[in-house]
Amino acid sequence: MQPKPNRKPPFALRALAAFGVTLCLLFLLLLGAYALPGGPVRAQLVSSAAAVQEEGLYPAFFGCKLFQMDNYTDTLMLFEAATADETDPLTAMMTNTAYSVDNFETLADDLQTYLAARETGADPGLEPFSYARYWHGYLIWLRPLLCLMDYPGVRLVQYAVLAALFAAVLVLLRRRCGLWAAVWFAVSQLLVTVFWAPHQVQYFTCFAVAYGGCAWVLARPRRSDSFCLALVVLGVVTAFCDLLVTPVLTLGLPLTCWLLEPQQRLRAGGRQCALVLGGCLCWGTGYGLCWAAKWVLAALVTGNNVIADALHQIGVRTAADTWHGMELTWSNIFQFVYSTLQSRGLFWPLVAAALLAVAAFALTVRSRAALVRAAPLAFAAVLPLVWFAVLRTHSIQHGWFTWRALGVTLFAGAAFLYYACSPRDAVRRLHQKKERL
Repeated sequence: MQPKPNRKPPFALRALAAFGVTLCLLFLLLLGAYALPGGPVRAQLVSSAAAVQEEGLYPAFFGCKLFQMDNYTDTLMLFEAATADETDPLTAMMTNTAYSVDNFETLADDLQTYLAARETGADPGLEPFSYARYWHGYLIWLRPLLCLMDYPGVRLVQYAVLAALFAAVLVLLRRRCGLWAAVWFAVSQLLVTVFWAPHQVQYFTCFAVAYGGCAWVLARPRRSDSFCLALVVLGVVTAFCDLLVTPVLTLGLPLTCWLLEPQQRLRAGGRQCALVLGGCLCWGTGYGLCWAAKWVLAALVTGNNVIADALHQIGVRTAADTWHGMELTWSNIFQFVYSTLQSRGLFWPLVAAALLAVAAFALTVRSRAALVRAAPLAFAAVLPLVWFAVLRTHSIQHGWFTWRALGVTLFAGAAFLYYACSPRDAVRRLHQKKERL
């Protein structure tokens, strides 16, 4: 009798195992971060709060809104690092307590007040609030680093880590997918100002996770099932560590890198679009289940109705009725964009540029077959646009940082145009037309 070949378990079981192992590992790491002593952390936070006060809560490079930083959210993160030892690690990990007064603009002052009160044992006179709907997994590295250095030091570490990951992805792209792929990646990330992402803990997270995913994808050829399992893991890590900043980066950038690999280019076409959709579902499942797991666990540990708060916030971010007095219907959104561009004299020039771009695209398309083969890259390129549409309220409210998700569109879009279009073919067609005339 010949031995039966070893068969892999069904994909659903492997995906469930990947989800469970990843979540358990992150859970233990975060619990360990909460178990660290709070004294050294608070000692570093005194100078950290002073640094935030000096910068302000929303400093903007060159005075540009799109280059605005978010010290407010990072200060919340520092607050959670300071309060982590108020209770036992598990309870603190589920409640995620910070303090404030009614005026959010005083948050850096509130942090200093809290630190002074903890030192003396006095009442800080601040109101606690719970941020329990997120996992706050960034504390896995933030609290240990704050035991050793202050907030500006954490920024330097983040710059070093992201620069190393960025360089690794460029080298691997050049080696596995060619020079042009590395150029598209570099240009796309520079255009969304990746060089400022490490300046904030909340900006850094998704870029670091996405670049780590890209490096894993490119390290060696990956089968489609292995890649989809990796997307489950990336979805879990993103939901665990991110505060809804640019999560689609951790899906779109690794997906584009995988599509650019030689073996995937050979298989490219309509059938691969279904595979891309499956990968998106894997990432989304990991992301959604990880987030929901926090609501359930936090509700069980704290007794608070965290699930209701989370569902309310989802409604606010996806389908809130108004924003700054404007009813958020699609017609109003388009009218707002039109009015803003028209007031700056940009609407009609942009319309003309768009029409020229469409005409140039139609003229330079290699062939219908080339268009179909490049379709999976087009699928990846529109992912941020779909994300913006689904979370339209959040995307509009926080457009000054959510726009960086367009790094996926720029990267995948450049690759799509390269494989679908050829200026030389357009010139040849024009010459042929002239000869016929």
